[in-house]
Amino acid sequence: MNPQPLKARLAHLEGAFVQVGERLNSIGHRLDTIEQVMQSRFGQLEQVLVSRFALVDQRFGAMDQRFATIDQRFVRIDQRFVTIDQRFATIDQRFNWLIGLVVGTWITTILTILFHH
Repeated sequence: MNPQPLKARLAHLEGAFVQVGERLNSIGHRLDTIEQVMQSRFGQLEQVLVSRFALVDQRFGAMDQRFATIDQRFVRIDQRFVTIDQRFATIDQRFNWLIGLVVGTWITTILTILFHH
């Protein structure tokens, strides 16, 4: 075998390896650029999400305050119902006394009329 064709083939192969290396380096640089862009975009997305979640937390805080206000109002309404129930109990008691007096007077009047003659 002639050493010249082998050297030419090796030189051609070395040139191909150099080109492959350059292309791989180019791809590596592109991937680094894409990674930097993606990190930047993810960072921006993270900031947007953090700000939006903070807004959602504020809104939930406002809703919690509103529910607390509503709970206080229901407590006041319950207290009013208790007061009204007490008043009705007093009215019922007075009504029972009145009915007792009327029935007692009526029975006394009837008995007086019956036994008077």
